[in-house]
Amino acid sequence: MLFNSFEFLLFLPIVFLLYWFVFKRLKWQNLFLVVASYVFYGW
Repeated sequence: MLFNSFEFLLFLPIVFLLYWFVFKRLKWQNLFLVVASYVFYGW
């Protein structure tokens, strides 16, 4: 996934909204961010 691709254009807002509005505890936010990072780099 490249930063200027259509997939990233969808991926970033979804991750941002989930990070700030779904996961409230810091532990869950950090775990989600690690998983999202693995998905991004693995893509």
